[in-house]
Amino acid sequence: MGTGTGEGTGMGTGTGAGTGAHSQAKAAWATGGSFFAGVLMLVSGITDILQGIVAINRDAFLSSAAGYVYAFNVTSWGWIHLAIGILVAATGLGILMRIPLARYAGIAVAALNLIAQFMYLPYQPVWAVVGMALSAFVIWALTTDHVRSRVA
Repeated sequence: MGTGTGEGTGMGTGTGAGTGAHSQAKAAWATGGSFFAGVLMLVSGITDILQGIVAINRDAFLSSAAGYVYAFNVTSWGWIHLAIGILVAATGLGILMRIPLARYAGIAVAALNLIAQFMYLPYQPVWAVVGMALSAFVIWALTTDHVRSRVA
């Protein structure tokens, strides 16, 4: 047996040793991350929808990107954001409803949103960086939540 002085013998003398408490705490934390990812996807999808509507209706509101390799008409970006926003919000709802396939769809849709936000950088740089960070967190949270996918 261990001595309790930090010189463990590998016999499981730590707090919760042998009880699965560590893995349960880790699973609860990861599940909370997935729940938060679902909420972020719902909010991000709604803001993408609103951002798309603004781009469709008011082209002058967004700055144009002269000479940008991925330059699109601002109205085209509006439709792209509207479509991706609907996908992101719907997938976020699926994650919150604990639909098992929504987790995998969430990873794919968040990756798509991350790419779209990267290509949108010259038009709204601050929001694009925020959108990329949120999408990266969503991907991380959904890929680290292995326990929920076995339980669900």
